[in-house]
Amino acid sequence: MSLKNYLQMAYKEIGLSSEAEVRSIEPLTGTLQSGSENLLLVYGGSFNPPHRGHIDVILSGLRPEVAAVALVILPSEDWHLKDKISNSHPDFFLPQKRRAELLGSIQSIPRARVWVWTATWYPFKPFCKALFRLTKADGFKLAFARLVGPDNLDTKAPLNIMPYAFPGVLVTNRARYIASHFLSDGKPVRWNGFGDWSRSTHSFGDDGGQAGEAEIVLWTCTGVCDHNPPQVVCQDDEGETSQAEVVLGTCGVAFDSNPARKGYYLQYSKHVSTDISSTNLRLDLVQNHLPSEARLNQLSNDALLELLGPILGGE
Repeated sequence: MSLKNYLQMAYKEIGLSSEAEVRSIEPLTGTLQSGSENLLLVYGGSFNPPHRGHIDVILSGLRPEVAAVALVILPSEDWHLKDKISNSHPDFFLPQKRRAELLGSIQSIPRARVWVWTATWYPFKPFCKALFRLTKADGFKLAFARLVGPDNLDTKAPLNIMPYAFPGVLVTNRARYIASHFLSDGKPVRWNGFGDWSRSTHSFGDDGGQAGEAEIVLWTCTGVCDHNPPQVVCQDDEGETSQAEVVLGTCGVAFDSNPARKGYYLQYSKHVSTDISSTNLRLDLVQNHLPSEARLNQLSNDALLELLGPILGGE
């Protein structure tokens, strides 16, 4: 069954049916498989501006080792972005709608497998719950996992990622490598609340299609049952510490009464190591191209994509 059909039903159920929302999922070609888990990745971020590091993370999430049915990009809301950049070149500010349009126009992101969430954060949670329920009613097992770079991983609370935590998380070190995430034998360090790591036996070669030993390795781990599990401390939208809704990091979106928690680490032996800084990119763009927010938002999407071409990897 086509995933797109269920996405359309879930959008309709929560009252989202704008032209932008319909257009964003139209190219998707993924199909749900009965009898096996169908993984849907959620990649959240500011994307102000989008750059090659973001694209590397997205493309790594589409690797055959991961076998995700689709990936949704979740741009941060304007209020969150303005707060984040208030002390680091706030003149370069792209509204959420503009960032979504740009992400949907980047040619190197395959729209057959990736769509961009164009609404605010608020309806995303009921959308995911509706999608899970609709697919489950037809006998499909849909699993959600956040896609993150290693700089956004807290091994003490790996599922606690705003705005919504899901029962799974996939970390990829394609664009950034953090040595402390790995033991001396090459295995990832154990996460709090999770068991030991298992290495995938499948090998698909590197990104250039060349087969090679341990070029790209997918590690997986599952949540550990505990009669007295530790509480994870979460923060609300104002940054105030509060009791977690659900223990062990699933504070947010839990679709089953006992959701299976799963961790994935996609390890590249030849990471890109671009370590791109969005702050430095904004500084360069403001100083050399766009001296004001007004000037920035006068540009068409095509003109802005041309300007961002060098940091998008030749778009």
